[in-house]
Amino acid sequence: MAVGTERVLVVDDDEPLAKVMARVLRSRGFECDFALTGSEARRLLETKDYAVALLDVRLPDESGYGLLEELRATRPNTAVVMISGVDDPELGKAALEHGAFAYHVKPVGATQLYLLVVNNLQRRSLEMDHRASLHRLEGMVAERVDQMRRAAELQAGMLPASPLKEDGFEVAAHLTPAREISGDFYDWYRATNGRLAVTLGDVMGKGLPASLMMATARAALRGASEVEPLEAGIKQAAGVMSAALEVNHAYVTVFHCKFDPRTGSVEYVDAGHGHARLLRGATGQELLPQRSAPIGIFPDTQFLVGRATLEPGDSLVVFSDGLLDLRPDLATKDVRLPSDARRAATAQEMVDILARGARDRDLFDDVTVLALKRL
Repeated sequence: MAVGTERVLVVDDDEPLAKVMARVLRSRGFECDFALTGSEARRLLETKDYAVALLDVRLPDESGYGLLEELRATRPNTAVVMISGVDDPELGKAALEHGAFAYHVKPVGATQLYLLVVNNLQRRSLEMDHRASLHRLEGMVAERVDQMRRAAELQAGMLPASPLKEDGFEVAAHLTPAREISGDFYDWYRATNGRLAVTLGDVMGKGLPASLMMATARAALRGASEVEPLEAGIKQAAGVMSAALEVNHAYVTVFHCKFDPRTGSVEYVDAGHGHARLLRGATGQELLPQRSAPIGIFPDTQFLVGRATLEPGDSLVVFSDGLLDLRPDLATKDVRLPSDARRAATAQEMVDILARGARDRDLFDDVTVLALKRL
């Protein structure tokens, strides 16, 4: 450590002692000033920066503790050492509690004084490095928080506006992520022959990797929207996802269907999802039996197509397994959806009822609910 560049301030009302201390430190390569009162010390502090300040506990115009507190508040990079002629543990404890680096009892020999300054300079250097590292870390955290916020906004912007209501049907969804960004997604858009493509997907995992896979899965399914028959489109989308899924050791469960508003017919592929209910009016409920493996589990998966028909007043409800944290009873597939949801007048009201409470608690998994209602 190059001590010649460091400046020390001695504050002591014993003028001969203050001069001796300053002379000793100058002889050891330090720049050193001394003050006999608190007011003199403040005048020096207004014009110079000091690496170390040696403060007497008792000054003629104030307590050294008052100057100590001011230095800790306004000059945190100054190492303050309290020096007293009284060997009092309570005074020493008070000095440390007020932010002093050390408490030393007079008399102070030349070598002892030099080591006192050098040791506290080293501690000061470590504390400054620590504060700098902490500041960098806080900056990195703030930047990451901002990036995650923007990613969440971007992800939310990818989802279609809910609800969509047109002649003959209404489709709506609710999504509450467990973290800033989600591995769940829902989607709907016009496909071939005037049909409506509707999707709910759930990527294994959470956070940023899952959200990236979510975007890949959504894009792949949209890219295959014109491919017929339905299972061929799913197969093509799975091929697009395969490389990313393999790298991330992940898989995706998907419920994907095409709905014809004119006839109410639904063609669907349930790729490992399993959480779909067909509501017949406000009282009946059916399960959709056709199931396939999740995308990314087996490279040669054959995706089976199921078919159903929505009559006026019927609804198709699909949800991610995160909903089971809110409603564990729905893990039993034969259990009917709650009556207030089954009797909901709109698809949006239905999904909001099912996802009620999701935004008021810490979630282990994303909660996504989608409903397609034929009017």
